[in-house]
Amino acid sequence: MRRWGWVCVLGLGLAACKKDVPPEPDAGVVETGPSALTEQEPNERPDQAQALTRPSVVTAGLTAEPNKLDEDWYRLAPGTPRIADVTVTGLPGGDIKLDVYDQDRNRLVGVNSDGEGKGERLPNLYVEKERWLVVSPARKGMGGAYTLEVKFREPNDGEEREPNDRAVDAAALPLGQTVTAFLGHSGDEDWYRVELPGAGSPEGEAPVQDSGAPPAPGTAPTGAATPPPSVPDETPVVDDSAAPSPAPEGTFAGGEPPAAPSETPPTPAGEIGGAVAAQVVDAGAPLPPEVPSVALKIELSAVEGVRPEISVLSAAEAPLFTLQGKEGEPLALRNIGVRATDRVVYLVVKGGWVGTGKAQRRTFNAQVPYTLTVSQEEAGAHAELEPNDELLKATPLTGAGYREGFLSPKSDVDHFVLTAREPVLAKVELTGVDRLDLTLSMVEPPQGDGLKETVLLKANDGALKEPERLNNVACSGTCYFRVEGSFRKVGGKFVKDFENADQPYRITVTTVPDNGSEEREPNNSAERAQDLTLGKAVRGTVYPAKDVDYFRVDLSDRPVRTSLTATLLGILKVDVGLYLHRVQPDGKLTLVQTSDRAKGDQPETIRFSAEPGVYLFEVRDARNREANFQDSYQLTVEEGE
Repeated sequence: MRRWGWVCVLGLGLAACKKDVPPEPDAGVVETGPSALTEQEPNERPDQAQALTRPSVVTAGLTAEPNKLDEDWYRLAPGTPRIADVTVTGLPGGDIKLDVYDQDRNRLVGVNSDGEGKGERLPNLYVEKERWLVVSPARKGMGGAYTLEVKFREPNDGEEREPNDRAVDAAALPLGQTVTAFLGHSGDEDWYRVELPGAGSPEGEAPVQDSGAPPAPGTAPTGAATPPPSVPDETPVVDDSAAPSPAPEGTFAGGEPPAAPSETPPTPAGEIGGAVAAQVVDAGAPLPPEVPSVALKIELSAVEGVRPEISVLSAAEAPLFTLQGKEGEPLALRNIGVRATDRVVYLVVKGGWVGTGKAQRRTFNAQVPYTLTVSQEEAGAHAELEPNDELLKATPLTGAGYREGFLSPKSDVDHFVLTAREPVLAKVELTGVDRLDLTLSMVEPPQGDGLKETVLLKANDGALKEPERLNNVACSGTCYFRVEGSFRKVGGKFVKDFENADQPYRITVTTVPDNGSEEREPNNSAERAQDLTLGKAVRGTVYPAKDVDYFRVDLSDRPVRTSLTATLLGILKVDVGLYLHRVQPDGKLTLVQTSDRAKGDQPETIRFSAEPGVYLFEVRDARNREANFQDSYQLTVEEGE
């Protein structure tokens, strides 16, 4: 009995311990892999559809019928929201396709990208409740065995959910966030809805109207990018005591009213600087106000075999910007300008066309996803605004401000417009950028139907990373400037093979009233020669290299010969030469006297007894190889010996 007592005590103790241990939850049926299923006929209508509730591999077949298409319907019903990866193998000697319908039998998407004998795939179909999937041949009279595989997984944050090929289905893409997506078939279009920042939010400081003038030294403009280390600080100091009364908002395009006069601190030789005091003439009627803009940065990763195409649309789905990249290469688009008042824009990504004729097709890749990021440019109100590859879309400049832009992709061309209500002389300076050889030009719009724009001035003295400049540009009304990559010879052909989507260039404009004491560029041809006043000195620069300056003296109304004495004060580095031409009745020039024997900053002098007529004085580098943007020569033409 005693032994049985100990057994009972031990049994009671074990029972008590067992009560303290919580029971393990029932894990249910453990999914070890996809279900292997066989097609269940009939399944030619939605009410006959075979239900797929978990990952499955279905062995099936399509009947080849000459008068109709055999359709196999499947109902995707995972029970909870899932992303479905749908793959169907090809038909031997036939073309197969996939169609997706919603729970109300509305067709959502069709996939038929590959040809005969090849399968189709839809890698990221979003199934919130249920979807109907239809497998069928592309044409009547085709059939054969196929295998359908459906994989389910939980949706992840930051990934595309198909279908999203319309504005109403566009996925919200917050600024600064990255989305992962597929261009899974040839007809795939991915729409994203981007909400622009409000003017009151920190990100919304870009649309606020700005004077266009850089901040004081040591400070950064609100929302502006810090200049790269190679860019000298050219920030003018605004003298409030000398500032004129403010002009109405919207005086200059881009929502940038004229800035107050400013002074630029001296800069070491060889760097951009030494600008004259900037002053924007504030006279005449104000120009109509412009809508403030927001500059966006768009980054799209590369996908093998895909030529990406990106479009930016307004809220009304009006195209604002479209660009096709190169196959298998990423796209980095900078300063894409959109109206801040729109508040919402759409971004559309799809595969671009390749091939010609019957072989033409849109590119896609159902195996490799892309990543897309849209963010606001740090330059804020000082950013260039793409697209500005045409003169009519030029980004506005002010006479005491700057813009920051990017040359990306390689074919990118940026135009800027300066508007002045009274004659001014502008100094235009362009900073250098790593990996870029830049060209700065002044461009005149077409002067008639069917004509092209005319390049009036071009500066390409610098090489990689080096700045470019245009001095003493005469502007009255509107003046256009172009920034682009220079041509270089690759494989025996001249191509533009430069881009940098990471480091911006800065284009800066400073202006002064045109009082006749400075040369007026362009004056590099006889037709554009600047009129000279006898006895009054005029100053100019020999820049860029091979610059030629013409000055006109009209002695047509003189009854007898006139004795002229022309004195040209030289400059450092450049051996300036002075040349006197007479304009013949047919417009041709006849060289009558020269003075180009001096060196460096030594003066040149011409004494000539001129018969009645029109004469041109030409100033240039005697060796035609040097330039000096900083130092000015001085030309004076007087009567008498």
